[in-house]
Amino acid sequence: MDDKQQLLNRILEGRHLTPVFQPIVSLVDGKTYGYEALSRISQKELEMNIEEMFLTAFKHNKSWELETLCRVKALEHSIHMERGKKLFLNVNCNIIYDNAFREGFTKAYLQKFGLSSNDIIFEITERVSILDTHAFTSAVEHYQKQNYGIAIDDVGAGYSGLNIIANARPDLIKLDMNMIRDVHKDETKQLLIKALSEFGKNAGILVIAEGIETEAELETLVGLGVGYGQGFFLGCPDPYFKDISKDKADLIRNCQAKNYIRKNIASLYPMAGYLSRSGHTFFPQEKALRIYEELQNDPSITEFTVTEGGAAIGFMTRTSLIEKFGGRYGFSLNSKRSIQQLTSKNFLSVNYDMPVNQVSKLAMQRHYDQLYNPIVVEKEGMYWGIVTIKDLLEACTKVEVDTAMHSNPLTGLPGNLLIDQEILYRVLNDSPYCIIYFDIDNFKSYNDAYSFQSGDMMLMLLADILKKRLPKMSSLVISEGMILL
Repeated sequence: MDDKQQLLNRILEGRHLTPVFQPIVSLVDGKTYGYEALSRISQKELEMNIEEMFLTAFKHNKSWELETLCRVKALEHSIHMERGKKLFLNVNCNIIYDNAFREGFTKAYLQKFGLSSNDIIFEITERVSILDTHAFTSAVEHYQKQNYGIAIDDVGAGYSGLNIIANARPDLIKLDMNMIRDVHKDETKQLLIKALSEFGKNAGILVIAEGIETEAELETLVGLGVGYGQGFFLGCPDPYFKDISKDKADLIRNCQAKNYIRKNIASLYPMAGYLSRSGHTFFPQEKALRIYEELQNDPSITEFTVTEGGAAIGFMTRTSLIEKFGGRYGFSLNSKRSIQQLTSKNFLSVNYDMPVNQVSKLAMQRHYDQLYNPIVVEKEGMYWGIVTIKDLLEACTKVEVDTAMHSNPLTGLPGNLLIDQEILYRVLNDSPYCIIYFDIDNFKSYNDAYSFQSGDMMLMLLADILKKRLPKMSSLVISEGMILL
């Protein structure tokens, strides 16, 4: 028996593993989506490389025993995790369809830790090739039907390829850290990540960037539209379930603000808070029956938010509550429960100052059964009100009309308002910029001789020439007589 095998056996026999948890956060508002459970060896004399430990376990047929110990340790600590957050558990691709694994994740088993299947994300790692693709796909479908989440790890690393994504149809994909490293310096990586991000949005798959280690990487990923992030820059693995620091959450929101200003739309779109209304709220301890009766007497209450200490902790529509009290046993089962026990914690909430076009995009990415639910608006972490989908669409439509009004009707080139927005972004940004004002010789004479339409065509031709000659410029705004680089 070699030294590595002896170390592994001593770790397993003594259960010398302790879990640590790394936050996975929204790159829109900095809120924690969930935590990845990782394992650390708890005895210094047994220290070995973690990846080496798993490879040794696979080599000596101990993978099942090791992964079971890791999961049990993580679940034992999950009682300290805030409800509504997700717990990511790493699972070898060839263990997930093992019958023993399936029997180990029953509802009764999870209830011991105060968890449900909705709280668990199986993060599938391909340390070795999939041995039985059909069995693997069937197992994934089995867990998804029971409301477990499925994430594919290390996408882009070479082995977690598009075939496993196509077969598994996961709920989430995690971009390999090698794709993230120095992404701000690599245009090819940026194009690939942007394509995967767009694919995720179109396919209803959440995209997580792993291994974020610098502010520059974070800012680039926000600009590319990646929804979620994880890495040492945001938060290190910790024995406790910690959110990221306030300054990192503020940084994410500032990156978003700059990103939308850069796209010349942030100052046009109103903030979500401007469209919000107060909405109906209830306290978590209130009886569901009393609220049900209140809704019966007041048809104007179409939805409500549950708040505690001023913060939103649950949301429910009128239809959902009525369904809870319907059916053969609905009234008997739910009449004595508190409203907190019935409301959904999985609701969309946004910051007061988020532009409504961004709110609209987030709303449209929700599951179809939540697609038209109102959105909860928060200000400094406290409940502020709600915004309806109708108000969002009307606001976005108005802005599109206004934008068209501020463009030249003949050339389609930006008008003064759009140029002012670009200048504002350049002033707020730390990058160097310059403004060039072109006075085209004899332009008025050309217009008088050949018509204004021909003059507009000349401006468009000049714009095309400049864009071709300056292909590496990050932004170029051209209007009648003015170039902004």
